[in-house]
Formats: sequence, structure tokens, C-alpha cells
Amino acid sequence: MILVEGLSKRYGRAGAPALDGVSFEVGRGEIVGLLGPNGAGKSTMMRILTCFLRPTRGRATLNGSTIADDPRGVRRSVGYLPEAVPLPPEMRVAEYLEFRAALKGVVGRARPAAVSEAIDAVGLSERRAQIVGTLSRGYRQRVGLADALLGRPPILILDEPTVGLDPNQIRETRALIRELGRERTILLSTHILSEVEAVAGRVIILRAGRVVAAETMEALAARVAVARRVIVELPPSERARAEGIFRALAVVGAVEAVDEAHLALTPAAGAAPAGGTDDAGLDGGAVREAIFRAAAGADLALRELRMEAPSLEEIFARATARDGERPA
Repeated sequence: MILVEGLSKRYGRAGAPALDGVSFEVGRGEIVGLLGPNGAGKSTMMRILTCFLRPTRGRATLNGSTIADDPRGVRRSVGYLPEAVPLPPEMRVAEYLEFRAALKGVVGRARPAAVSEAIDAVGLSERRAQIVGTLSRGYRQRVGLADALLGRPPILILDEPTVGLDPNQIRETRALIRELGRERTILLSTHILSEVEAVAGRVIILRAGRVVAAETMEALAARVAVARRVIVELPPSERARAEGIFRALAVVGAVEAVDEAHLALTPAAGAAPAGGTDDAGLDGGAVREAIFRAAAGADLALRELRMEAPSLEEIFARATARDGERPA
């Protein structure tokens, strides 16, 4: 549904390009998160895909239409939700959406049905006659989503769809995005990593205008080899003795006290290589077994033993670190 081939964008002659030879593909029915630090090129990419900007080089095809040769076809295929939804505060919800439907070429007789369908899809039925300026931030975001759905576009491009919303509104918006993704292809730009985990099946990460990852979060975690630790819990009175026992194990590289009852054990280099799924792999089965046996042999009262998963922030930091740079 979305095919990007060698896309580049430079603003002026001087300075680094905002996009530099970006290529990726989003298949039919996928929800894909577009991630990257500030200045990575996410906004430029979305503006190009929605025909607000022309690329310097490269090609992008959306639903069979190219942005260079058929921008009208692209616009008919794409529903776009910008980060800051520009809504007229004096219009009523249905009135505004009818106006937007007319701009999008929805013909007169089909327009009321199209507006009602979009309103129902985003849960605005009880607000259709309300003045936009009196809506909460969450409901204004829903009006923007309804606008994006007018004309039944097969592709949705959403830029920071939950920014500024409260926790309840965020949960509702994420659930709505998942529901919309059952029938559409969605490209979602966000700074909220947990949002990607909640709604997207795959991520595309940009860094300095280039793609550094295009895969599932699970595959990315394995590839960037974020260190995973084994967390053990013991009675506080046994923690000091346990530290010495675990430090003596060949499979343990470091032992760190988390609090009075918990220790964090980092596997030694080569003890649990990333990328595998067997006992010597990413799940650290062999490492955990060695720790358990050592605890049992020393008669330690082991209360808990678990593998700590790397956080999304750690994965993102490792994936976006520049060459030769260590993530914070």
C-alpha cells in the first residue's frame, strides 16, 4: 500500500538533508509506527507522503498512485491527521465534516451518509451538533480522525494522534486506532514508545534522515542486543552472602544491588548471546538455571528469579545511537 524508494529531501543547498535515500514498504492492513528522535525526518516524510512537500529525489507510491505523477490519486487514497488539528471553533461537528467532505469531492447525495459513517466510526454520534470550540481535546482529536476517514481512504497517516490527551483519552484513541486498522493501512508517527507497542505490529526508525530499523519490536530488541539482566529476590539478611556466591559464577558478569531484597545479575559476555531463543539465547535459560542451582546448593532462600526485559527506551536509544556513540 505504501512503497517508498530512495526518498531524499534537502531544504536549500547547504546543510544535511532532512531525508537521505529512505526506502521502506508498508503492506495492506499493517499498522506501522514511524519513530525517530527530533530532527530525524519524520515530519518531512509525512508531509511528502501526503503531498504537502515534493521530494528532492526518489519515489513514493501509495495505493498505486505516485506522489509525482498522480498527487490527486494519492490524496484520495490517504486520510491525514496532523499533529495540531486545525479546526474552526465556531462550526458544529457535522457542519464542519460536511464542509470537509465537499472539499474532498464527496458528491452531494453521498455526503450526509459519508459524514454519518465517519462520525459513528470515531464515537462522535452524541456530539454531532456540538460546536467544535466547546469540545474537549480528546473529542477534537476524534473530529480530526473523522475528517481523515471521509471518503473511505484505504490509508491513514496519523501524526502524534494522542499528544496532549489525558490517560483515559489516550486509551480510547489507541483502541480506536486498532479498530480502524482492521480495514486500513496505518502509518503512525509518535514520540511515545509505549503507543507503538500498544497498536503497531512493526516499527520504522529514522535517524538523521535514514532508516536504521524496519522490523517488529521483538526482532529489534534481539538485533540491537540490549543487555538483559536476571533479577533475584532474597531475604535481606541473605543478600550480602548471595552477592559473593553469584559473583563467583562463570555465567555472571556483574552483580548489582537493586534494593535490600533484590539483586540484578548481568550475564557474562557470551553466556546469553542476543538473537537466539534456546537456553543459551535471549531468554537466558541456561543463565537462570545456573543461578538457581547455585542458590539451591548454598541453601539460599530464593524468593524470585526472573529475566528482566529491556525497556522500550533502552531499545530505542540503542537503535538510534550514532556510529561510535554509546546510548545514555
